Amino acid sequence: MINTVERVTQLAASRHLTMKALAKASGVPSTTLRSARSRNSQLTLDVIERLCCAMGVSLSEFFDEKAP
Repeated sequence: MINTVERVTQLAASRHLTMKALAKASGVPSTTLRSARSRNSQLTLDVIERLCCAMGVSLSEFFDEKAP
């Protein structure tokens, strides 16, 4: 199973985005991302969709465990 917070972090870093910049671009509160990271919890599909849209990533690319 994919760790959604780690995947978001990887994709953001590969696009030279900070989590703060990604939160702002996606409309997802930065507290949501920090909370998920500190609790080691998963992000909801709604949040993932918003983050992916802001990064220009499809959901299939996001969930592709073989993708870098």
